[in-house]
Amino acid sequence: MRERASALLERALDRARLRRAPGRPTQVHLSVTDRCFLPCLHCDIWKNEAADLPTGVWLDVIDRLGDWCAPAAMNLVGGEPLLRRDLPELVARAVARGFTVSFNTNGWLVTEARARALAEAGASIAYVSLDGARRETVDHSRGKAGSFDRALAAIDRFTALPNPRVIVATVLHGRNAAEIPELLDFVKRRDLQLVVQPLYQNFGPAPHDPGWWRKSPLWPRDETERAAVEAALDLLSEERDRGGPVCNETAQLQAMKGHFADPEGDNGLLCRAGHADLSFDPQGRVRLCYFLDPVGTVFDAIPFELMWTAPRALRRRWEVSRCDRHCNLLNCNFDAGG
Repeated sequence: MRERASALLERALDRARLRRAPGRPTQVHLSVTDRCFLPCLHCDIWKNEAADLPTGVWLDVIDRLGDWCAPAAMNLVGGEPLLRRDLPELVARAVARGFTVSFNTNGWLVTEARARALAEAGASIAYVSLDGARRETVDHSRGKAGSFDRALAAIDRFTALPNPRVIVATVLHGRNAAEIPELLDFVKRRDLQLVVQPLYQNFGPAPHDPGWWRKSPLWPRDETERAAVEAALDLLSEERDRGGPVCNETAQLQAMKGHFADPEGDNGLLCRAGHADLSFDPQGRVRLCYFLDPVGTVFDAIPFELMWTAPRALRRRWEVSRCDRHCNLLNCNFDAGG
């Protein structure tokens, strides 16, 4: 009887263009800065000029989240999060409030002292960006010579410590697909893990453009590069099936083939944005999806728990469920059941 009543309620909500979350968020993304100094070819965040919110604002956000949805996973992202000198303080507060904490970095600012500070703060995972196995490939895609060497040095500094665990984060595109076997070998030799996401429209201030891929300098140019992308995805799938160090689910990796074959068509996959994860942008806006309007701000008097269940949030989830963009393939959005 209870299951039937729940199903009727869900159908009624769907007719009203509303959708509930299955529970509290299990992953929280704090974009603590929009600043970055690398003009990456696949990202426009470095073009933003917004100032960072003060330390106290983010500490208050972490405390309020801790009272509501800890324990959960919390990822501190940017921009380049290490541009914030207070990053270890934010990590430490989140760990103290019961969160498992990760952060992303391009590696440039990871000195021995800063790696040690983040380790002592209790960070569990460092996602280090490395978009290829060769210096010229990484330096080209990151827009600055030295990016490859800085990423490797950051990996060395983190792995010399008891934590955080290093996950190599790679944007798969036409110029680096042929290097995936070499990159996978590197990850296995170093006892690391690898997570990939497909090239997508540059994150940043530009509005959604369905034809973005036609202008991307990294989109597969010819049959050789398209074949290399497919071969890379098959290799990663096989490694995942063997229990290897690939974080992506096989279903996600295989779905990426359709994205590279037809980046504008509806891939038929559901998106879980805002269903199990909650995001905060660098201006303090609370988002279920970065491409849809926010559901509140950190400065509003309403508690985060009520924002999560308010009609505005229910409407955003319904909009997410009807979206046909391919960002449902990105790692925080992929729904294996879809």
